[in-house]
Amino acid sequence: MRFLDIRNALVLSWLDGDYGLATAFPNKDFTPGTDPWAALFVVPSQPGVATLGDQGQDQHDGFLQIDLNHPLNKGDIPAITLADQIARRYKAGEHFDAPALSETLVADFRAQEFLVWEPLEVLIRSCGYEQPRRVENWSRTTMTIFYSAWVSRA
Repeated sequence: MRFLDIRNALVLSWLDGDYGLATAFPNKDFTPGTDPWAALFVVPSQPGVATLGDQGQDQHDGFLQIDLNHPLNKGDIPAITLADQIARRYKAGEHFDAPALSETLVADFRAQEFLVWEPLEVLIRSCGYEQPRRVENWSRTTMTIFYSAWVSRA
């Protein structure tokens, strides 16, 4: 369940940041209100071989995309201020761990036990944002946070 471990580490890192935003998660119903809100996406790329052999590791890269949505006609300062706050959490070199065995992720549809067989850290490589733009009657600022994780094949 290494793909799930990486996803859970990144989702928990967002939830633990406690930004006070309602958050839309993939494949889960969400209706925004009138307050700012976020949408979260974990986008993995194809894993690569980091070391050879049965005991080797694969490198899993990808990015966490956070779409920050603010009401229109409020200027860009609130969005950029929030992006700065989030970027402080996701600075290059920061690590986030996969959740421990039996920890429940509140963003899931149901409680589940996470089968983390060995510790897995997700390394943040960079964090940036795009200038706010109008999308579906919201001012959207997209943050892109690149990550890597090294997963044992054993």
